[in-house]
Amino acid sequence: MSLKELTMQQHRDAERQKFAGVLMSGKISKKTYLRYLVNQHACYSAIENTSFSLPNKKLERSENIIKDINELKLDLKLEFSDNLSNMLTESTLEYVDYVQKISSENDFIAHVYVRYLGDLRGGQMIAKKVPGNGFYYQFEDSNNLAKDIYSKLNDDMAEEAKKVFNFATQLFIEMYDVMIQQDE
Repeated sequence: MSLKELTMQQHRDAERQKFAGVLMSGKISKKTYLRYLVNQHACYSAIENTSFSLPNKKLERSENIIKDINELKLDLKLEFSDNLSNMLTESTLEYVDYVQKISSENDFIAHVYVRYLGDLRGGQMIAKKVPGNGFYYQFEDSNNLAKDIYSKLNDDMAEEAKKVFNFATQLFIEMYDVMIQQDE
């Protein structure tokens, strides 16, 4: 079985979350999307600040996510000095802590597989549906970047990749709950 097949159920679980539907609907509010970006920025910053290197520097997302955050802050008339850390979910904080403890390149690449390859592929559809310019989902030379990731993959990464999908699923659950509670 391939890594994709070995993680298919967890991938489907993430995609079937209500918040994933909101992202794809084109009806996500600016405030909810800002909250999502703040959480994604924390996750990607954690990955990009480990002792391991991405297969290609062009994959880095943190700076692009900050561009999107700043664009939304302007639209929402928020101060650039506003601390948005209160928007972080429990699962994001747990994920950041988890990533900081990654001790093998194989495990690191499993995170790259789930997060970055997902953005290279599915993110292109999301970019058309969210508020703002969607810098987060803009990649230079996406086909070669995907090849760079695929060249590092092996089936032994399945268990770690499943954990990454589970973190993503939990974030979607928490994001949806906050969105409903705050009527965003």
